[in-house]
Amino acid sequence: MFRPGTRFGEFYFTETGDTNALSDLPGAFGAVFRLRQSGPSATRGWLSPVTVGDVEHTGFDNISFATSGQLLVVEDAGDTLHQQRNALDSGYLIDVENARKSRTPVRWLAEGRDASATYDALFSPGYNDGDNEVTGIHVSDGDAGVGGILGAKPAHALTGGWRMFWTQQHGDNVTWEVSRNPSASHD
Repeated sequence: MFRPGTRFGEFYFTETGDTNALSDLPGAFGAVFRLRQSGPSATRGWLSPVTVGDVEHTGFDNISFATSGQLLVVEDAGDTLHQQRNALDSGYLIDVENARKSRTPVRWLAEGRDASATYDALFSPGYNDGDNEVTGIHVSDGDAGVGGILGAKPAHALTGGWRMFWTQQHGDNVTWEVSRNPSASHD
C-alpha cells in the first residue's frame, strides 16, 4: 500500500512469516517493510524494515493507512500459533513517522472466537477450517474516481466521511465496521 502524501514514493508491504512458535529461522516471524523511491517510475530505491515480528506479533497479513503516519496491520497467525501462544489474531497500529522509536506495534483489535469457530475448536467437525482469522483491513472515503486511489490523498480514519472495516474468515465470516463511541472524549 502506498503511504498517503508521499506522491507514491513510499510503498509498505508485509512478509507474513512463520506461524509456529518453535521456528528458529532468522526473520521467521515476518515484518512490515517500507520501500522508498523518488517516484513511482524510479528504478532504484531503499528497502527497510518498519516493524520486525516476534511470537506475539506475527503473521502480518493485510494493511491500510488510518492516517498519513499511522499504518494498520492485521495478522493471520494460524491455528497452531493460536494454541502455542494462547491468543488469537490481532490488529495493530504502527506509527510510520516514528518507526525507529516505536518498533512494537500497538494493539487496537484482539479477536475472539465467534460461535461457529468456538464449536469447531471444541468439537472439530472440520467445516469451519479452524479459528477465526482476521483477513483484511480497509480505510476509505468511498471515492471510486482516479483521485480516490488508495495512497492518492491523506486518509482520515473515522472522520470526515472516512470509514474503517475489518473482515474475518472461518467461523461466521463477518465484516465489521469500526466506529467511534459518540459519548467518549476524543482529545
